[in-house]
Amino acid sequence: MKKSTFLIVGKHAVTEALKNNNRRVHRIFLTEDSKKKLNRDNHNLDLLKDIKIFYKSKSELDRLCNKDQISHQSLIAEIEDKEDLDLKEYIKLNENKK
Repeated sequence: MKKSTFLIVGKHAVTEALKNNNRRVHRIFLTEDSKKKLNRDNHNLDLLKDIKIFYKSKSELDRLCNKDQISHQSLIAEIEDKEDLDLKEYIKLNENKK
């Protein structure tokens, strides 16, 4: 069964999703300038490795966020939804932790 995905927007949200090994990023929409800035700000990390990159203009990114009037800061990522755990599963996964 294919997991659902959703979009996140903004420099900090997208950057943190890319840094998080537990978060699967399917693709990223950005401007060429925002890619340069992302690489410059995280020069020691290869954040965009193995990620499908789609270059868009600012107006194309605006259209993706238009219905909610969200400021995308020239970065939008499609990420996979994480599975919900019920309480018993959570306790079992964390039983060795205090």
